[in-house]
Amino acid sequence: MRYVKYALLLGVSMLAALDAPALLDCQGKDVLGCSQGCHDEVTTCDQDSVKRHSYALEVLAFPAFQDNQTRYELHLRIPPGDRVSAVYGTDKFPLWISAPAGVFNSPYNGSWSASGMNPKFYDIMPEMQDDSYATIGLQTACRSSGIDAAEDPMMVQDPGVPWDGFFTQDGATELRMDTWTGGSWFVMKTAANGLSVDGSVLLAQITTAGSLDGALNVQVFPSTDSIPDVKIRAEFHGAGWFPAPVLIGE
Repeated sequence: MRYVKYALLLGVSMLAALDAPALLDCQGKDVLGCSQGCHDEVTTCDQDSVKRHSYALEVLAFPAFQDNQTRYELHLRIPPGDRVSAVYGTDKFPLWISAPAGVFNSPYNGSWSASGMNPKFYDIMPEMQDDSYATIGLQTACRSSGIDAAEDPMMVQDPGVPWDGFFTQDGATELRMDTWTGGSWFVMKTAANGLSVDGSVLLAQITTAGSLDGALNVQVFPSTDSIPDVKIRAEFHGAGWFPAPVLIGE
């Protein structure tokens, strides 16, 4: 897990704790804005606070440019001012994505991330837009995004169990980050693409002819200065909205 901790530390002060506080709302949900030990009578938090600091994973499904394929977009819904820093997995909190029918990876994107996506090629190669890639808030390379201070994501992985093949090998069926070393794709805390657009940050695009399921862990820097960072987890099954509670003990 040391590689993952290094990646997460790149976005926050080395003096800050890696373990974000586990905060619960008055209904027992893991969100920011309430302190542990809340009860039904709403004493240390209120509903506005819960709503303001809730997270969710939104999985959108679109017809792909290729026949009989579906293009999925994985978006993290975050409060205004919060910033996504990293997507990661460890032995304690595994990240996994399963696409039994195989994912589409375009030969024209030579990267595991959106940094290899070039809109100039879309007219002559429309299927390139179906490429599967990891990202943080970008659908193209940062230089083509039109976002000031945007940064292409970086990555770390266990050399013995690399995960980038899921986004580079056509027909790949599974992504796993579940070892002690772990894995992550991430940006620096200063990257503007970590901020939301219309309330969400794109984490990945995956195109497949079959089902799509998985679980993601995400590090987020809240807009409040009182909490340095939080780590949340969301499990998903196809398209829809899925809760993303704060990890307890992470």
